[in-house]
Amino acid sequence: MFYGLKTGFWVRATLRHLNQNGLVAVLAHKGDEDAGSVFIVLNGRDGKIAVVREQGATWHRQAFEDNGEESAMVQATAYLERQKRYDPDLWIIEVDVLDSAHPLENEMPTRRFSRDD
Repeated sequence: MFYGLKTGFWVRATLRHLNQNGLVAVLAHKGDEDAGSVFIVLNGRDGKIAVVREQGATWHRQAFEDNGEESAMVQATAYLERQKRYDPDLWIIEVDVLDSAHPLENEMPTRRFSRDD
């Protein structure tokens, strides 16, 4: 069984943590205070973008880069808009990073944890 922090609390704490550690992080979309998925958009200075989404107690990454037809930003925005249709309660945090390939999610816990009964 999974337990976890309320999403709004976790998002505010994560924003504070990221900003206090030298990154520029902003809330791009506010979801439900108690629930909703969390997506973290890593905007790389090289124009590449990674979207990291919370799934259970793990993070999953989707990378976007210019493909000649669409920019990474257009692709990532379309992806997030599709996700909003499925889950209007989702939260989106945007973070400016040097390299979107850096596994920032390895340095952050999810808001969920399992508890053995």
